[in-house]
Amino acid sequence: MASNEEIIQIATTFLLNAPPGEFLDVVSDVRTLLPSESLLNSTASSTFREYNTQQMHVANTSKGAQVLITKEGELNHNEYLDPKNKQIVTFDHIKQAVTNTRSIGSELDSDVEPYRSAVEEEAIRYCHEYYPHGNVAVYGSKVSEGYKVTICLASAQYNPSNFWNGKWRSVWTCTFKPNQGQVTLNAKIQINVHYYEDGNVQLNTVTEKSTTAPSGDAATTAANIIKAISKTELALHSSIDSSYTTMGETTFKALRRALPINRCKINWQKVRGFKIGSELSK
Repeated sequence: MASNEEIIQIATTFLLNAPPGEFLDVVSDVRTLLPSESLLNSTASSTFREYNTQQMHVANTSKGAQVLITKEGELNHNEYLDPKNKQIVTFDHIKQAVTNTRSIGSELDSDVEPYRSAVEEEAIRYCHEYYPHGNVAVYGSKVSEGYKVTICLASAQYNPSNFWNGKWRSVWTCTFKPNQGQVTLNAKIQINVHYYEDGNVQLNTVTEKSTTAPSGDAATTAANIIKAISKTELALHSSIDSSYTTMGETTFKALRRALPINRCKINWQKVRGFKIGSELSK
C-alpha cells in the first residue's frame, strides 16, 4: 500500500498536469479519490501556487485591471509585479483572487524602465493583434550582460460547453546592451489543448527558440524585439498547421488497421444475409 508521501506526490502530479481551465475540476476529482482530504490540504498552498504561476493565471483586481501571475513577476510567495498598472498585487492562490494592491516603489529599475516600457507598449499592440484573448506582462532588470527584459504572454480560450479548452504561453527573455550590438532572445513556448467529448485528446507541446534583433534606443530596440518575436511565433503557428494538415494521411492512418487481422475485406452483404437468415430461423 502506498504511503501518505507517495499518495501526495501522485495527487500533486495530477493537479500540476491539469489542462488549462480545468484545474478546480481536477482538484475536486482528486479530493474524492484520496483517503483523507487532509492529504490534499497539507500541500494545497504550494501546489496551487506552482500551478497558477506556471500557467500564468490571469487575475482581476477590484478596479478591473487584469494581472498575469507569473514566476518572472514573483516578489515572494503571494506578491506579484504588475508593471503595466504600476502596482504590486497580493494574490491568494487558493481562492485565485487578488486580495490587495499597493504602488510600485523601487521594484522598477529607473535605467531599464525606458526600454521595459517601450517593449511593453509594442508587446501589448502585438498581443491585441494576434492574441485577442491574450494578456501580456513585461519585466525589466539589470544583469551581467547589460539589460534584461522578459515578456510573458498568455492567451486562453475555454469552451467547456463544447468540450474543449486551450492555452498558449510564451516567455521571451531578451538581453542586450543599450545602443550596442544585438539583442539576444530566448523563448520557451508552451501550447496545451484538451478535447474531451466522448474521449480524451490532448496536445501538449514545449518549444524552445532563440533569435537575435538589432539593438538601439528604447523605441528601436522594442520594435525590433517584437518583430523578431512575431516572425518566430508565426513560423511555429505555420509549422503546427502544416503538421495537422498531413496528420490525417500519416499518423492517424498508421494507427488504423487497413484490413482485418486475416487480411481479408469484410463482405458486408454476406454478413447482412447471415443476420437475416439467423433471425428467420428463430
